[in-house]
Amino acid sequence: MVNGGGTKAQNYQSHFLHLRRLLELLARAGVPSDHITVFSADGAAPEADMAVREIEPEADFRLLRGTRLGAALGTQIVYANSEIPGVPLRAATRAGLAAWFKQARGQLRPGDTLLLYVTDHGSKNDKDTADNRIVLWGEKESISVKELAELTGQLDRGVRVVALMSQCFSGAFANLMSVRARDGQPSGGVCGYFSSTPDRPAYGCYPENRGKDNVGHSFHFFQALETSPALPQAHLEVLATDRTPDVPIRTSQVYLERLLERAANHAGEERAALVDALLREAWRDKAAWEPEIRLLDRIAHAFGVFSPRSLAELDEQAKSLPDFAEQLRKNGDLWKATLGDLDEANLGRFLAAHPDWPARVDDASLAVLGPEGRRGLAGALLAELAPFTRTDGATDARLHVLGDKGESASAAAYRMEVRLAVVLRLRGVLSEIAGRVYLVTRATPAERAAYDALRACEDLRLPPAAGAPAAPPAVPFEPFPPWEDDVQLAREVLPAWMGINFRPASQKTRKQYHLGEGATSVLTVYPGSPAQAAGLQVGDVILGPPGRPFTEPRQVREWTMLSAVDRPAPLLVQRGDRQVRVTLVPKPYPVRLPELPGPPKVGSAAPPLKVAAYRGTLPERLGGEKGRLLFFWATWCAPCKASLPELLAFEQERGVQVIAITDEPAEQLGPFFEKFTSPFPATVAVDEPRSAFQAYGVSGTPTFVLVDGDGKVASTSTGYTPEKGLGIEGWSWSKRAARE
Repeated sequence: MVNGGGTKAQNYQSHFLHLRRLLELLARAGVPSDHITVFSADGAAPEADMAVREIEPEADFRLLRGTRLGAALGTQIVYANSEIPGVPLRAATRAGLAAWFKQARGQLRPGDTLLLYVTDHGSKNDKDTADNRIVLWGEKESISVKELAELTGQLDRGVRVVALMSQCFSGAFANLMSVRARDGQPSGGVCGYFSSTPDRPAYGCYPENRGKDNVGHSFHFFQALETSPALPQAHLEVLATDRTPDVPIRTSQVYLERLLERAANHAGEERAALVDALLREAWRDKAAWEPEIRLLDRIAHAFGVFSPRSLAELDEQAKSLPDFAEQLRKNGDLWKATLGDLDEANLGRFLAAHPDWPARVDDASLAVLGPEGRRGLAGALLAELAPFTRTDGATDARLHVLGDKGESASAAAYRMEVRLAVVLRLRGVLSEIAGRVYLVTRATPAERAAYDALRACEDLRLPPAAGAPAAPPAVPFEPFPPWEDDVQLAREVLPAWMGINFRPASQKTRKQYHLGEGATSVLTVYPGSPAQAAGLQVGDVILGPPGRPFTEPRQVREWTMLSAVDRPAPLLVQRGDRQVRVTLVPKPYPVRLPELPGPPKVGSAAPPLKVAAYRGTLPERLGGEKGRLLFFWATWCAPCKASLPELLAFEQERGVQVIAITDEPAEQLGPFFEKFTSPFPATVAVDEPRSAFQAYGVSGTPTFVLVDGDGKVASTSTGYTPEKGLGIEGWSWSKRAARE
């Protein structure tokens, strides 16, 4: 049994619970304890090596979760030493595993079976997913498919090795079937069951030790073994009961898929076409395939999808799933972000009304508190914050609406993610059926023998020993709602969309026009959006519906998302020195936002520069005798600062004025320049509405745009390293600096 863990921060208690559950199963099966070796984290070392976190016990903690205090006052991850009474633990290192296999080579005899269980993290080898790795204990400690194959290859050929692996990307270890291969065919001496395909992560890794102890491949597999001690049957059970996006596979299935792939390539046809042709042959006698058809039906019913009889049918059903899942996932994130905004505003009102609390929850006070102190402070805060919130009926109702929509959207998004995995499970079952038809009608005797040997290898059984205690009651499985119900739910939680990027109006703007905290500056108007149709412009400040101005930062997002789609809604907007009224007709939030304009092409006319001078003199127009270099930057941008020596050298040598443009408010620049004493361009401009950023398609800072004397774009470049430089053709400061 192997649980590497990597580090104490990565070694979750769920892994440890897997070990204990399997030990219980093995004890019930009568496996002697001296036949079991457990490699777990740092082994018998007394230091803490496992992450543990309780779930917040307070129901009202939802009021803090989206605020700046959520992480600080939530239950903290603490570290414990992993111990199992009566079970010696060994350090899960490569050297430890190598030593064990060396010893086992002299102990295991023909006819013996080695069950190799892994609950752990896995890493994908992007260059070769057939050789992924299992994470072990310690920095850079891991073992690959090929390295594990070398170890298992040391055992006597008559020793059966059955792997049961639940780590991410574990499907790569199906390649262990090549150990002891005969004439290019698996011998059937090594096989296994895996939680996921080589290119997919596995689910069920978490530090919480309560409430979620029945999640993931291992738990479902062990539960199935409680009622059906044969591993093949447990695997089929997991296909229909694992409510995570895992895609469980086994070695014999992988072998059949390879045979089908090879046959399709040889015939010059698509693999899916070959599979469907073989399935049509199978369905000529459906009675012969009743168990497999019932399995397809059971999986489909469990997850609320249609039961397919061909890959073409399955693909037709699944083609809308990815976009649908992405839309629900995005909607859930939007509702949660909006709830977080309201949580923060509600907390701000509470702190303003209770002057004794701000000092108790500032950064300095929190920094000196340990986990227990923070939990105590959270309880005391919630004891006052919860009744304060409930007395504000309007805010309390808004919190519940946003919370319900977020939870509903996220739950439906997760179910869609699981259904995407279920499609792959169904595809696997259909491919296995097709593969078995291929074996009977087209395969060579050696291929049929190899498949039979793998199935025999997989047929490991762990029946309870005489007098063993009864298995714990199974956790009941509740099927997913039908697909149609989730489609209807998606309509109910679909937010409305305006089509802007925004940020709270600056203090200067609010003071100038006597605006409240809910005033919102428009930074971007998406093309083809409801905002564009309503006539909203970059630089507008949205105040709110007439007579009901927004009172909280970012409240515009909540108002928009809860607005009725296609129902006209008036908004009051500050545009320069006057207020105008616009009518917005919200639309459903799109799966993908429209593309914003890209940077102007080299040789095209440079867009007019609509910015405000912070210092220095801005030109009346771009161009001129020597042109201008626009430098889009930010006070927090390290590459921007790194580019300054070269930028100023270019300005001095070429005589080209550099205009440094930031979208940060002017009041932030004063404190910055008081501390930043290095040379900086003399001309600095502020583009708080981001008009220039949008006109020049700025996708990151720093961005350099050279405008020639004719007012045309001569070059554009984003990002900076000394090697890359400013990206201006004919200019190479790094070589000149090296010579100097």
